[in-house]
Amino acid sequence: MPPVESSDERPDCSSGAGTVVRLLATLPGRRDDVVAIANGLFGDTLDDRDSRFATPMTIRAGDTRLPLDRHTLPEALAAVSNVGPRISVLVHGLMSNESIWRFPNSPSTTYGTLLAADHGVTVLSLRYNTGRRISTNGRELAHLLNRLVSAWPVRVQEVNLIGHSMGGLVIRSACHYARRVWPLGRRLPIGRPWTSKVRRVVLIGVPNTGAGLEALVNSASAALWALPVPATRLVGLGLDQRSAGIKDLRFGAILDEDWLERVPGALHRTPSHRPQRLRRADHFVIAGSVTADPEHPVARVIGDAFVTSPSASGCSPDGELFPGATSRTFPGVTHNALAHHPEVYEAIDDWW
Repeated sequence: MPPVESSDERPDCSSGAGTVVRLLATLPGRRDDVVAIANGLFGDTLDDRDSRFATPMTIRAGDTRLPLDRHTLPEALAAVSNVGPRISVLVHGLMSNESIWRFPNSPSTTYGTLLAADHGVTVLSLRYNTGRRISTNGRELAHLLNRLVSAWPVRVQEVNLIGHSMGGLVIRSACHYARRVWPLGRRLPIGRPWTSKVRRVVLIGVPNTGAGLEALVNSASAALWALPVPATRLVGLGLDQRSAGIKDLRFGAILDEDWLERVPGALHRTPSHRPQRLRRADHFVIAGSVTADPEHPVARVIGDAFVTSPSASGCSPDGELFPGATSRTFPGVTHNALAHHPEVYEAIDDWW
C-alpha cells in the first residue's frame, strides 16, 4: 500500500458524502450513473469507510464482471463473440462509468464495438472508483491487467489501452507501476510484465499536465479560507470535500511521489516525476475544443471545457511527454463528447 498522505489544518468534514449517498436510493433508474458521480466527488471517503457504494475496480465484458482466474474466466467469456489474442481495454474518466463510451443516437455503439468489428480485437472495459488517488487506481489496474493476461484463455499477443480524461492518467500510472519494484520488494508474479505486450495507447481529452478547472476550484477554496468570514469558510470547506482523485487532476499527478512531496492545497506546480513511456507502444493523443477555432482565446483558456490542448498533448514545462506521438484536435467537440464522437472514432480507426 502507498504511504498515507499527510493532512493539512483544515477540518475534516465528510457529511457531503453521506448526503449524496442517501440520495442514491431516490434514483433507481440511474443508480450506476449516480454512484459514479458520488464516487468521483467523495470516492476516497466512501472507500475509507468501506461503504457499499464505493465502486470496486473490475474489468468487464459488456455488462459481465470478469473473474480473473484461469478456472472461471473462460466460462464468463462464453457470451463474448470474439475472444482472441488481441485485447483492448477502455478506461473511463472522472464521475463516469463505461456508459460514457455509448454513442448518443446509438447506445449499442461504442469505440469498443467499432474496434471489434473493424479490427477484430476483444474489447473490455474498466469500472473503478474515480475519487481514489490516481496512483492508487494505477497500481491496482497494473495488478488486474497482470491477472487478466495470465488467465486469458488464449496466449495474449497484444494489449491496447484507450483512456478518456482521468482514465488516461490511470493508464499511464498503471504502465509505470507494472514495471517497477512494488512495495516490500515484490514484483508482479510473471516473467515479463504485460506492458511488453502493449502496442497502442490512445489518450482522449486527458489532462496530462493538469486540469484548469480543478486548479480554479483549488484557488477559489484557498481564497475563501483566507477571508475572516464564517460563511465563506463554510463554502471553502464544501469545495475542500472534493475527492483526492479530483485534486490529483490539478497537476496530472499519476505517481505517489507527485502528491506525497507536494504541500496539500499548493497553488503552484512543482517538478513532476516523469515515468518513462512504453517504448514499443504507439501513442495517439486527442484533444477537443469548445470553439470552432482551436486558437480562439476562449479555447486557449478552457480547451474542451475541462482540458486544454497543450495539457492533452502532453506539452510540459519539462519537455514533451509523448515525443513522436500522433496528435489530433477536434474543433467544436467538448470534453465528454470526445468519448463518443464519430469523427474521433474515424481518426482512431485511420491511425490504428
